[in-house]
Amino acid sequence: MKLRSLAVFFAVALASAAAYAQTGVYLAIDAQEFAQKGVALGSNYTERPWSFGPEYGIYYDFTRLPKVGALHTGPVILGIDARGATLRDDEYHSQLDRQDGLFSLRVATKKPFMGSTPYVQAGFGIGHTRLPLAAHYSNNFLFQTGVGLDHKIRGRLDWRIVEVDAGFLGNYLVGAGNEQGNYLVTLTTGMVFRIH
Repeated sequence: MKLRSLAVFFAVALASAAAYAQTGVYLAIDAQEFAQKGVALGSNYTERPWSFGPEYGIYYDFTRLPKVGALHTGPVILGIDARGATLRDDEYHSQLDRQDGLFSLRVATKKPFMGSTPYVQAGFGIGHTRLPLAAHYSNNFLFQTGVGLDHKIRGRLDWRIVEVDAGFLGNYLVGAGNEQGNYLVTLTTGMVFRIH
């Protein structure tokens, strides 16, 4: 099953639960630094190219759980987030291709602060990667954690001012040797539509 199909499945599943909590769907632009060691200039050299592309996802903030009732979480609200991203970069007259699919736990402030809602999240998923000059893709475990800030623009529309994430691809080997080049830093901005 392709990562895009997984993202659509999670989006539909979470949207069906919108009657019980706040849900937001979003479309954003990602810039991701992907550390690569030993791709073209030898195994002792680490490259850090930036790739760019769209991110799409949905989050669901819980206010109650079936058969448990209302959640008493103080000034924060708990939730989940499902997302996908498609990233590209041209290198060595070839292309770095990355597709990520992530499922995360999310903690946000219950009430906006000066019109903005800060949040933190951490999750896991699959990174689907093809390095420049390579003929095949590799699927690897992906872990990512980050912080973000959504600002209310009007009605149910928010601007995701920024989200900063850091993570890694587990056991991802690049180049001809056994060197790992698997660290990711992602910057995101985009639009969120909140469904009540």
